Amino acid sequence: MLDHRFQTILDALDCGVYVLNAKGGIVLFNARAEELLGWRRQEVIAPAGSRCFCCAPSSEIATNDVAEPCLHQRQQESKKVGSYYLLRRDQSLLAVEVTVQQVLGDPGEPLRIISFWKRLNEDGEELMRQTREAALEANRQKDKFVSLVAHDLRAPLSSMVGLMEFLLDDPDGSMQPSQRDLVNDMMATGRSLIELIEGVLNIGRLKTGKIIPDKTFFDLKFFTESVIQRVVHLAREKQIVVDNHIPNDVRMYADMSLFAAVVQNLLTNAIKFSQPGQTILIRQPEEGGAALEVCDQGVGIPPDTLPRLFNVSEKTTTPGTAGETGTGFGLPFSFDIMEAHSGWLTVSSVPGQGSIFCARLPHVKPRVMLVDDEPMDRFMVRSVLNQMDLEVLEVESGAEALARVEREMPHLILSDVKMPDMDGMELLRLLKKDDTLRKIPVILITGDEKTETRDWAFRLGADDFVVKPLILHDFLPRVRHHLGG
Repeated sequence: MLDHRFQTILDALDCGVYVLNAKGGIVLFNARAEELLGWRRQEVIAPAGSRCFCCAPSSEIATNDVAEPCLHQRQQESKKVGSYYLLRRDQSLLAVEVTVQQVLGDPGEPLRIISFWKRLNEDGEELMRQTREAALEANRQKDKFVSLVAHDLRAPLSSMVGLMEFLLDDPDGSMQPSQRDLVNDMMATGRSLIELIEGVLNIGRLKTGKIIPDKTFFDLKFFTESVIQRVVHLAREKQIVVDNHIPNDVRMYADMSLFAAVVQNLLTNAIKFSQPGQTILIRQPEEGGAALEVCDQGVGIPPDTLPRLFNVSEKTTTPGTAGETGTGFGLPFSFDIMEAHSGWLTVSSVPGQGSIFCARLPHVKPRVMLVDDEPMDRFMVRSVLNQMDLEVLEVESGAEALARVEREMPHLILSDVKMPDMDGMELLRLLKKDDTLRKIPVILITGDEKTETRDWAFRLGADDFVVKPLILHDFLPRVRHHLGG
């Protein structure tokens, strides 16, 4: 097993690097390789028979298109292969300079290290930069135009649906059954169009930066249970069971509303493409981390559809097992939400056996700023916090906390009330007055049990109030409320 520290070193390199084991499986894939080839490491790492990115050497592409042996099969101990083409995820060719090295891993396992650099001169780099900027600007303008058009269409469509609902009231009973059926069909079509427009608007808002994730910590198990409740009626209608196997104390850091939209979309799709009597499983992946998988036993996804599944410009939506329809925007929108969180949305599927969608977020360790002028009190609180996976920043005064808080940006502040110079109340007042810092939750800790002190703290904006001495089973849940886990 390769050390995680080796992956960290590779990620710091400016060239693409991936490492193959003796079975041809990719065991390491660095960040620059992800950027250059367009693949996430989770998609390519496998113990044996991994994906091959090799194409013909560039000199042969220009002449006879006959490829030399694959880079993965070369047997030289170390060789500067030279100019080569690698195949990107989007099937385009990347011109590179390649070096292949063979080393012995632990314990004595032969490993093949493939390093590559983009082969472009300065003029080519500048042209590519200008072309990319122009394409991004054109895409922004397109997104803005589509959003404006969709917004202008939504209001009249909503009015039309409202008028049809008014017609269906029919207080005098003059409407014929055939007319009522026609109006119902028109309403269903109108609602489908409104749903389609909402999908376009949501994607447009993300693309244009109008939706910015407001991230908080939360417990994945309880969060998932709340999302299941939103779709459980759909599962019951098809006699499908949804099982939540997320373990306790899995901490996530995301915009809860946006991440809920992702999980709800994955669950809705799983229900849509499952047969009556089947089970949908929600679980944490085997490798753990801030992630969940939605696994179904449904119809599966054709292999040629998988690469296009998250592309908003590709129509991949199909009817469900009970004829359910959709807009086709759910998965692209979910993919964009995960990208806005610097996360990943991946899928694996076998036709006829089902699909597994994995939504993974970056691991974020909560930072807690502990403000107290008494070293012994800080020691006692820190000892309690050590039971959780936290980074504790100790500060001796309110003034020091105020000076450091904007630089450190903690996820939670625990502050004593009685301190010299600037006490906890004044620190709280100044924090809640600042537009940048007011969202940081603050828990005040004090030996003062007076009701007036507690009321004053909450009037100033305290998120919680704890009286010393700390009672473990009371204090930790208050911290977990803000930091999950």
